Formats: sequence, structure tokens, C-alpha cells
Amino acid sequence: MAHKKIETIINDKIAPYSLNERGKAELAQTIRKYPYELLIECIDIGIERYFCYDEKGTLTQESVGKFLDKLGGIAYNKSKNPIDQEISHIKNKCKKIYAYWNDFKAEDILAKYILALRKSDWTDNQILNDLKTEVNRLSNSSTSWSQWFATMEKWIEDINHWGDEDSISIEQDGTVLPSSIFENLSQNIQSLCKQINASYENNLFDCTAVMMRRLLEGLLVLSYQNLGVEKEITEKNGRHLTLDKIIKNAEQNTELALSANTRKDMAIFKDLGNYSAHKIWYNSTQQDIKPHILKYRVIIEELMYKAGLK
Repeated sequence: MAHKKIETIINDKIAPYSLNERGKAELAQTIRKYPYELLIECIDIGIERYFCYDEKGTLTQESVGKFLDKLGGIAYNKSKNPIDQEISHIKNKCKKIYAYWNDFKAEDILAKYILALRKSDWTDNQILNDLKTEVNRLSNSSTSWSQWFATMEKWIEDINHWGDEDSISIEQDGTVLPSSIFENLSQNIQSLCKQINASYENNLFDCTAVMMRRLLEGLLVLSYQNLGVEKEITEKNGRHLTLDKIIKNAEQNTELALSANTRKDMAIFKDLGNYSAHKIWYNSTQQDIKPHILKYRVIIEELMYKAGLK
């Protein structure tokens, strides 16, 4: 029954075209490999990615052929575990961004990176969050394969030395962001939160403002990724929009659906961070930050949920 149902659905979707005998045979092989619910999802993904229409609004035969050719590959990728899916996403993104890309070496170094994190007792959820945030951010900011690869090598080296005796812990008391809201999150998110607290508690207010901005931007990007709408804040070259433009999108994005207070207050911390980073004659003070701490805490915790971290 499922076989006929999938075939019928596809024939309905590709009308006025229909599956020929070869197409039916290839589809039958795909149906035998993957569960029905997964195939339904993959059909929708394939339609969104590959269907094209001519100037009269008619579905093109070429795009239908591409859709059918890609359906099995979509199902294969979707059947992977979430970490492997994210690795595929990173590799496919980088292929489009960089003039040169070595898929074999990329696969190898990403595997080494994940292994290093696992040896440091990271959970799969923490690793997945790191791939979605830090590695994706690196992919967007790097200008070449060489830069991306060299940075990944450096990160692996750093991870392998996390347990060294001379490593330095960040002493902080949770003044801006309580430890309870980030203690079970990935190492990179914990580090940013701790640096915000530590810099504020040690009267390093320019540092505080810049780090507050960085965490805000990172969680916004991760939220878009988690909700599957990252393309709304991504330029054609694969890089993310500036924070100013991301916030403008977030203020009206129905998928993100931020609370009214968060939409209203995000710009405060974008501006504070920008002033501390770029205004030559400006120095942030405690009074610039202290009145807004509760607002920031509320924004960050909401974004942690939107990003799927909590």
C-alpha cells in the first residue's frame, strides 16, 4: 500500500508528467530502503529545492527529472544521524562558498574534530550545537578552503590540550547571566556566558559590551538554523547578514516569533557592543550596562530556547 501511495503522490506532484517504467523501478528501490514518513518529508524537500517553472507557470520537465534523480540522495541524507546530517550541510555549504574544496580532507578533519570533542566528554547534543554554531560560523567567515582547514586544525589542537594543567578557568559569579541558564550547554556557549560575567565583575565594561553583542548574534543565528530559516539571514555568497540586518529580520519574522520585549530590546545590546568595538572616543561604563542586565538575561534565555539549546 505504501508503495502505491508514494508513487501516486509523486505522480500527482509532477503532473502533467508521470513516472515511466524506469522511474517506477528506481522509486521502488528507494521505497524499500526508507520509511514512508521519511519519504513524504523528502518529497516536500525535493519539490522546494528542485521544481522550476517556465514563464507560463508550467512545471519544467528538466526540473522534474532533477527532483526524481535527487530523491534517493535526499532520503539518504535525512536518514543519517543529526551530526552526520550537519556535517553534510557544512560540506555542501562550503563547496558553494569556496573556489576550491577537498571533500575527502574535510570529511577527515571533521571526524577528527568530533572525536576530539567526544574525548573531552562532550555529548552528541553539545557536538551538534557546536557544529551548528562555531563550525558554521567559521564556514561563513573563512575566505578559502586553506583558511577553513587551518582553523579546524588549530581548533583540534586546542581541544586536545583542554585538559592540560596550565589551562585557565574563568572565575565568575553569574552577575549578568546566572550559571543555571548555561551550565549544561556546549563549551563555547558556556565560555561566552562566563566571559560576560567575569568581565562585568572585574569592571571591564567594554569587554562586557562586546561579548554581550557576540553572544546575542550567535544565538540569533543558531535560532534561525534550528528553525530551518537560516536562508533568510544569509547572503548569496553564503555569509550571514550583519547583526543590524539580522535584528531587523528577527523583529518581524513569524517563524522566529520572538516576544515583544525581546524584539524591542535587542538593538540596545547591538549598539552597546558596536560602540565599545568601534567608537574611538567611547568607553563603556557600568551605568551603560547595569540598567539593562535583566533585559539581556530575558533575551538570551529566550534565544537559547529558540535555538534548541534548552
